[in-house]
Amino acid sequence: MSKRVLKVMSFIMALVLMLSTSSLAFATEETTPADDEIITRYTTISNTSTAITISGITATCSGRVTAKYKTTLKIKLELQKKKSSGYETVKTWSGTKSNTTSYALEGSRAINILSKYRVKATYTAGSETTTIYAY
Repeated sequence: MSKRVLKVMSFIMALVLMLSTSSLAFATEETTPADDEIITRYTTISNTSTAITISGITATCSGRVTAKYKTTLKIKLELQKKKSSGYETVKTWSGTKSNTTSYALEGSRAINILSKYRVKATYTAGSETTTIYAY
């Protein structure tokens, strides 16, 4: 083989080696779950808890909100029944408590056990509002 052919072959081998090494570096890069996670940060709301419990023909909806400091807290709970076009509100409970850091609300209603239900909870702490669904 001539020197020219050897130089070309050496260049091609070096190029292949460089490209395969850089590909391996990208292949080992990992992402943590936090990279894909969306975290809502609130300035007033510290915590919320929403639940629906079905026992026999009774649905019990509950919600709790906690604030980082004393403020006016509001809770609106909506018992919603699944329809073919979405959900329809069948019962609403709401309440307000002023100058507090914690407030809870609960309500019950007779239901059709053959239907599907969820609770929609809307929490307000001062001027901050969030909506949570529980199934």
